[in-house]
Amino acid sequence: MAVFPSPVSRRARSAVAATFLCHSAAFTTFAPRIPAIRDDLGLSLDDLGIALGGFAVGLLVGTRLVGWFEANHRTGTAIRVLLPLACLTLVGPAFATDLLSLTLLLALFGIAGGAVDVVMNVHAVAVERHYRRPIMSSFHGLWSVGGMLGSALAALAARYDVDVRLHFAAVAVVLVIASWWPLSRVLDAATEAAGAVRVAAAHAAPHRRSATGFVVLALAAMGFGSFLIEGSVADWSALFLQDERGASAGLAALGLTVFSAAMAVSRLTGDRLGLALGPVTLARSGAVVALAGFAVLLIVPDEVAGLVAFGLIGLGIGPVVPLVFSAAGNTATTRRSSVLGLAVSAGYVGGVAGPVAIGGLAERLGLSAALTAALVFVGLILAGAGLLRAAAVAHDAAQDVHR
Repeated sequence: MAVFPSPVSRRARSAVAATFLCHSAAFTTFAPRIPAIRDDLGLSLDDLGIALGGFAVGLLVGTRLVGWFEANHRTGTAIRVLLPLACLTLVGPAFATDLLSLTLLLALFGIAGGAVDVVMNVHAVAVERHYRRPIMSSFHGLWSVGGMLGSALAALAARYDVDVRLHFAAVAVVLVIASWWPLSRVLDAATEAAGAVRVAAAHAAPHRRSATGFVVLALAAMGFGSFLIEGSVADWSALFLQDERGASAGLAALGLTVFSAAMAVSRLTGDRLGLALGPVTLARSGAVVALAGFAVLLIVPDEVAGLVAFGLIGLGIGPVVPLVFSAAGNTATTRRSSVLGLAVSAGYVGGVAGPVAIGGLAERLGLSAALTAALVFVGLILAGAGLLRAAAVAHDAAQDVHR
């Protein structure tokens, strides 16, 4: 029998959607203005690397600081506090006066953003349990949309030389105001906990087995690999098309655009596909599409084929992170939120370390050979897709209540 989400669930979904949009917009506002911040402070590339290292460390620290909220099913409360804080800490780097202050302010921005990333995904899992069908992918699709909006507005601000302090302050204020009303609609602690109880009962059934350490690490590895692929395409796609395929600078820049658009489309449609195919088949199908994209990228020596290849990779990889996070949030363990936090942390490590590793390999082996390293992680997704069955447990448990 068909079931429909309650008004409380629908309101909570709108709150999580606003969180993903605002979180993405805040973070993608910062990156395009890095050159302006560097020039204002007179930093060298080495200095900038140190400052961005502080940001990366902050992100990782932030993902590990919200365990109490997760364990006590109060991620809705955490979102209402941490999202406005993350938006406001965006302003800090614009007012830095030297390398030390920039590094510290970026670390604070990273801590707030990393914490929000964990709690918004944990809360998204909680809402998904009550929604009785997959909705995680749509949240990540909105994150992609928010990223495009934030980066586009930042590009315009850079084009017209808008002062970074004014730009960041305006964005922060707008995001805080825009999110204020939606954030009042998050799930309360009792409702959030009720969904977790149903999932725990489903896992307690005789045919269910508790997740082992191997399962937890495998999910984290899949998150790591997915972010590594995303980060590698973001950092190296233009250079690959220009240097390896002879594309013009303008055409080479389209590689990331095509990849990002394809990823957004796959995530916005991923919930319907997940409902029709199941998370395991969807992940495996996506991995096959991504493998086809890498094959085209590395074998066909043509710049247009390269654009098509990046589109295929984006389509294939797009749904994987939402599926991994949903599965991690529903693993058969009493510490589900900690598993999700680990997956988010591993993803950040992959997104930061992966492109650096690709660069090191490219220096020694060439960029084409270096990008083949990403194939290992596509293969990991293909091999480990069966572990994503946990993503369906919450839907099954919710459906059982209404049969």
